[in-house]
Amino acid sequence: MKTVLRRHTHRAVAILTFALLVVSCSSSELGGGKLENYVSRLSNASGIPIPEGITLSLSKPPALIPPPASNDADSLSLIDFLALSGCELQANIAKRNTTMGRSASASQQLILDLEFIRLAPACIDKLESDEEDDIAELLRSSLTRRSDQLVYSLAQAIVGDTEWREFWRIPALLGDYPVNASGDVAQSLWELSQRTKRFLSGRWSPADEALEPLLATLRVDAGGQLLRAAIIQEKALVQANQILTAAQEADKYCSSGRPSEAGTITKTIVAKYFAGDVQVWSSMVSQRHYEIRGAVSDIETTLAKALSGPYAIWAQARDNRLDALFSAPRQHVSVVQTALDHC
Repeated sequence: MKTVLRRHTHRAVAILTFALLVVSCSSSELGGGKLENYVSRLSNASGIPIPEGITLSLSKPPALIPPPASNDADSLSLIDFLALSGCELQANIAKRNTTMGRSASASQQLILDLEFIRLAPACIDKLESDEEDDIAELLRSSLTRRSDQLVYSLAQAIVGDTEWREFWRIPALLGDYPVNASGDVAQSLWELSQRTKRFLSGRWSPADEALEPLLATLRVDAGGQLLRAAIIQEKALVQANQILTAAQEADKYCSSGRPSEAGTITKTIVAKYFAGDVQVWSSMVSQRHYEIRGAVSDIETTLAKALSGPYAIWAQARDNRLDALFSAPRQHVSVVQTALDHC
């Protein structure tokens, strides 16, 4: 009986130990750990306490302003389907007039609009040749309206819907990011940027209208991971800068015109734990930013007419945070040089 109890006890301890290890590993952050270690060592070498970190945050992307109202009433539901016999457009209009069609998501509505714009000209020509001029005029009016508002439909489906918000959602933790981050999202963003341009130029193929698989790949927080990485790096390097500046002003790094022990140790810390550790992680994160920033900029520039003022303000704040991936390390190097190279 005691042997059985011991076995169960050992098993329970093993399971608990494994669970604690899992929790410990899952709650750690590769970049955050490197930065925390670096700042702590700077503090210990100089005797300067770690200052309170600055507060940096970013809200979710705001909702877009709805497209402008049109004076042209949508009369597609009044069209005589019999008159559309022989037109591929007939199925498109039928789908719009179903309950599901009326409650379709922004991306599904966009796909219907793209198909309508592509198919309507041939159907209008057929109706005119059949002397169905009234129905042809209804279609022509709807075609003009949907073409004029296509930029708004694209913006609502790509930038204004759930997938884009999920893409920019900042996670609670980064784990080992960016070691195992996927590069699939960058390819999808690039393809979306190219299709968006083709749609607005009126030159696209039916295959381009299959947008939902591309949008689905954005349902990961790849952009949000970048933002969190930029934020934790900027916060830590501001702390490091404050320690270095305070230590310099207190003459911690120089003694009789020569580097002090604290100054010599700090130079080693900077070389080993900043240049050899933090910057290695930071450069990998910056590569992730480089992979997506061109496509994101292309999409937002192409759709600029349909993006609201609040969205533009949010995008600028986002870009400021991401730009710090490059600027914060450069600024830190400047502070290091000022603090340690003046003896």
